[in-house]
Amino acid sequence: MVRRAEEAKYSLESIDRMIAVLNALEGAHDQSLEQVARSAGLSESTALRYLMSLSKHDFVERNARTGTFRLGLRLFRLGTLAVERRDIVNIARPAMDQLLKTFGESVNLATRQQGTIVLISVLDSPNPVRKGSRVGETDVWHATSLGKALLAAMPPTEAEAILAGVTLTGFTPNTMTTTETLLRDLQAVRTRGYSVDDEEAVEGLRCVGTAIRDHDGNATYAMSVSGPKSRMSYSRIQEIGHALAESAAELSNHLGHRHAA
Repeated sequence: MVRRAEEAKYSLESIDRMIAVLNALEGAHDQSLEQVARSAGLSESTALRYLMSLSKHDFVERNARTGTFRLGLRLFRLGTLAVERRDIVNIARPAMDQLLKTFGESVNLATRQQGTIVLISVLDSPNPVRKGSRVGETDVWHATSLGKALLAAMPPTEAEAILAGVTLTGFTPNTMTTTETLLRDLQAVRTRGYSVDDEEAVEGLRCVGTAIRDHDGNATYAMSVSGPKSRMSYSRIQEIGHALAESAAELSNHLGHRHAA
């Protein structure tokens, strides 16, 4: 309630109306003055004043032939800059800190890079028994929670194309070494919202992972929590998985991804 009161205190009606006009234009490619006014909840004369002012600064474009309006290229340039200047490591750090604090297990952040998975941030567990990872290390696609989280979040054809170029090496008795088995597991990942590496890469180690989507909706990053089997029971894995999925959704939102309605 306090936050809403503060927002109301500093809200400027003119800015709110301008945003309403821009939001109205987001709904369709070209819109008439009547459509914009109706969507923005403004009179046509008021909507026109805002449209013309925004047009002067290239935030809105007006088609001289049809009289319709559309979003301007200056918004595209600003949006591109906003995306380019986002630093996933810094953005993800609070969520990683919270996961480490809550579960006491190592937290890893990775990205796709030229067909490989590269660790870009690692928070080690304070517990003496843990798997140490380093920034810059690479992970395999088929036997890690990071890899399977990314594969599951891709379009199936893209995942299959990646797997076609991967040797499904058996690292432990639990490693999935056939494409059919792995694809079934990826479907399970999509259903529950997180991936599980159940001693598939290293015996005695379990990991849970989720994908993070960028502003285009691509599964570009993934985050995982890993620890020894003795501390990672299946009920604990489920708890971590739900927390990871929630964090990943929030991070995707920060990166500009908007879930389809």
